[in-house]
Amino acid sequence: MTLTATTTPNPCLGDCNGDGEVTVDELIQMVKIALGSSDVTACTAGDADGDGTITINEVIAAVNDTLNGCPPQQ
Repeated sequence: MTLTATTTPNPCLGDCNGDGEVTVDELIQMVKIALGSSDVTACTAGDADGDGTITINEVIAAVNDTLNGCPPQQ
């Protein structure tokens, strides 16, 4: 039997450091990425669809996670 490691996606859009919450500095990092002044690798948790960019829709969703808290991990 071969075991394969899998990763559980972070349900908290914009949680760049993986601590379970989205902070203002992480939102600012996402905006910098969306404007092209920073690379998406600085916050891959902000790229919900995995297309290598951060869009305004993803920033808005991250703002919602900041205001309302992140969904519980399953």
